[in-house]
Amino acid sequence: MTTSIHSLRKSPVFVDTAYFVALLNRRDALHARARTLASQWAARGVFLVTTDGVLIELGNFFARSSLRSLAATTIHKIRNTPGWTVDRISVDLLDRAEARYRAHPDKGWSLTDCLNMEAMLDHGATDVATPDHHFTQAGFHTLMSAPDVA
Repeated sequence: MTTSIHSLRKSPVFVDTAYFVALLNRRDALHARARTLASQWAARGVFLVTTDGVLIELGNFFARSSLRSLAATTIHKIRNTPGWTVDRISVDLLDRAEARYRAHPDKGWSLTDCLNMEAMLDHGATDVATPDHHFTQAGFHTLMSAPDVA
């Protein structure tokens, strides 16, 4: 019986857009939590997964911001840093995301959320760095709490 490198590691953590936004924006209510997660992952050598969809959202979020350059640098680093996997938007992944989107009209899940959920299933990821309750609705475990709204 052969053992793949992935079976020797714990399940990967999926990293969503909200994590990156919090990490890059010091004023974000979840900035400290994002930094703590980054430190923990670095110390433990956690395998991290994201998608083209997340990186597109990240670039879009900061498109008209003073943090645009930092976002562009971050996207480049993620694509080129060992320990990261960025799932490309393939026809198969997009088809499955669209099917999930159509199958849950009662949810507020974005098409990107559905794409990310499908990628998580592909990688056996159950933990997601996001405060987005949509992932909890889909049966995943979120690692960030939504900030309190006053």
